[in-house]
Amino acid sequence: MGIPADPLLDIIRRSLVNLEFIDRNYREHAVYEITQLVNTFLGAFIHPFERSSKGKAFMAYFTARPPPIAVRYQVNECGGVTYYDFIQYVRHALAHGNMRYNPNEIKQIDSITLWNIRNGRKVLKCTIGTSDMKRLLLDFRDCLEEIYGH
Repeated sequence: MGIPADPLLDIIRRSLVNLEFIDRNYREHAVYEITQLVNTFLGAFIHPFERSSKGKAFMAYFTARPPPIAVRYQVNECGGVTYYDFIQYVRHALAHGNMRYNPNEIKQIDSITLWNIRNGRKVLKCTIGTSDMKRLLLDFRDCLEEIYGH
């Protein structure tokens, strides 16, 4: 496989292909598909897409929309959250290690909780389930394809 024309977009496409492969080959109670999902989710949102050739379009597109899922906020002192704000909050939480994996009854990762701290107190805290992570990834890919014109 050669170097893609749009490497940043290709990252999410390849990751979703890997995730689909793992889903098809899943064995009951294996943790690998959830690990791949979480890694793909974290990897997709950490990339600084706004620094790519389509950076301005990326910021405008995601600033004009809310996140495509109903985010469960435990704390939200930040007010209305756009899709772009949400991406930045996820990045900030990851950069500072402000993330917790939440298990289900058989100790699989069921969700992740992310939070942001400002001046020593939590200003944003949310929990994202694995099904919402998958929906976000698919929507994020579709948005990037629209921005890149693919």
